[in-house]
Amino acid sequence: MKAECIECLIECNREIEFSYLGHRYSITYFKSNDQKMISVCEFYKNPVEVKTASEVLKLKIGSLTLEKIFAQLPDSAFDIF
Repeated sequence: MKAECIECLIECNREIEFSYLGHRYSITYFKSNDQKMISVCEFYKNPVEVKTASEVLKLKIGSLTLEKIFAQLPDSAFDIF
């Protein structure tokens, strides 16, 4: 999936789950001190919290950024809510 699509989904507060190398990950949202925050984590692990979609795309799993991982995953690897 293209980075622009992921950014659009995040800007619209769509929750995203995806599979990568046999693991499930999620992108969800919450408010902290009236500021929207984005939570990214592997299921049942501690989340990483960022403020923007561009920060999400710069996060890494192993040595690859999420932007590169998303570009190589088929659409079927994503569930969007």
